[in-house]
Amino acid sequence: MATFTWEIYANTPAWMDSGVGNTLVFAGSATDLTIPVTVGEYQTGTHSGNGDPGTDQCGTNHCKNVKYVSGTQFDKGGGTTTLNTTNLADTECTFRVKFTDASSVALSAARFYTFDGAVVTNEAVGITAYACERVSGLAGWTIINDDTGNTGGDNTGETLALSNQTAETVHYYYIALSATPQSVGAKTSFDLGLALTYS
Repeated sequence: MATFTWEIYANTPAWMDSGVGNTLVFAGSATDLTIPVTVGEYQTGTHSGNGDPGTDQCGTNHCKNVKYVSGTQFDKGGGTTTLNTTNLADTECTFRVKFTDASSVALSAARFYTFDGAVVTNEAVGITAYACERVSGLAGWTIINDDTGNTGGDNTGETLALSNQTAETVHYYYIALSATPQSVGAKTSFDLGLALTYS
């Protein structure tokens, strides 16, 4: 049976299941998930919360934070740097998605997207979001959500295209995600999705 597991690099630190019922929380602080992100700015911290936002479930070390700076730049906590695989390690990505199957399968047409939590083709509400996959040739961000621009959801041209992968029983996608609110107030209609074809 095919299974998706969303994992964060936190606690000891090590890759760990983000946990059933937990949510990825973007915050204005690297250590406190209750500090809101300022409108027009991107998150300073990424956390695992058991609600909206709930209490922090990261453990000893918080989730890795990858902050959008420009189309080709990011900040992982030490200042602005160029977005590429040299400067962004697997273990520095916001999360990874593990896809497993009892049979050895190849993956294609994979894509990552944001949506409103109800209808996968609707954009997330009140959010601008950028994403990238850590893969050979990485050189910039892709915009995957803009509520004011009607961008987002699992729609052609509004997702992050992910790499094809050859036949294995276990596959990983390492993804960085950064977001900013477009208005004041909690943004709870902001969910993540990943879809693919396997054979």
